[in-house]
Amino acid sequence: MLKVDFYNKKPLNIEMTYVVIVSRYENKWVLVRHRERITYEIPGGHIEQREDYMAAAKRELYEETGATVFSLEFVSVYTVIRDDKVSGGYLFFADIKELSELPDYEMEELVLFDHLPESLTYPQIQPHLFDRVQKWLNLQSAKDEIWDVYDKDRNLTGRTHRRGDPLADGDYHLVVHVWIQNSKGEFLITKRTPNKGFPNMWESTGGSAVAGDNSLDAAAREVKEETGIDVLQENGKVIFTIQRDDNYCDVWLFKQDFDIENIVLQPNETCDARWSSKEEIRQMIVSGDFVPFNYIEKLFTMI
Repeated sequence: MLKVDFYNKKPLNIEMTYVVIVSRYENKWVLVRHRERITYEIPGGHIEQREDYMAAAKRELYEETGATVFSLEFVSVYTVIRDDKVSGGYLFFADIKELSELPDYEMEELVLFDHLPESLTYPQIQPHLFDRVQKWLNLQSAKDEIWDVYDKDRNLTGRTHRRGDPLADGDYHLVVHVWIQNSKGEFLITKRTPNKGFPNMWESTGGSAVAGDNSLDAAAREVKEETGIDVLQENGKVIFTIQRDDNYCDVWLFKQDFDIENIVLQPNETCDARWSSKEEIRQMIVSGDFVPFNYIEKLFTMI
């Protein structure tokens, strides 16, 4: 059994021995290959004795990639439970500006990817760390946005929360995913800009409800902000709701026709839009070009 968990601060009685740095350079993901392996891995390594974890992250990033100019931000603490043994580490995101020649340490090569490759050294762990960073990146935009806080039964608590700050255990916020289907059965999808989490990937429109929004208000606002289109609210309905770790996600369907040329893309949010069939979306999921929503087949079955 293997389980990966994430925390905002170091859990008690667990030794933190690793640093992992999910890194981006020129809008591509940086992975490295050890000289004794044929698989790829996210840069990282052990914290040396009496070494500060931030210093360890900077050192490992340079040793494994040759990065000389970069910004480095702490994302979270993580633990890995395998066969009742627990190990822990610190997870970072690095935006690399300059790379020098790869230092002569352990790595044979550095490779830039659009998506996380299948051939990974630690395939049961690295995808979890990568996805965690993508979600963290999403929260870095509009960090001063204010959300209503819900309890575990989706009741409003009367409290609010600032986007970008970690939610307390047991607190939830509201998220909407909006699927728009035309009379041909095609769905409107948009492409995420390179600065966001899951960069250059396709998805349906969606986002977090802001304080005062109900679900329908949030759905209509997100579509307007990301595409410039006004949805016909009477043509929309919630297909189902997913309760996730820290949010309730309402999945909406609107049936509406409009010319794709009328789309107005939002800077730093979306960079392309198109109508796509179910099969085309399935193919994009397989190729890694679509944000990995785990409910797609359920949605397609219910529509």
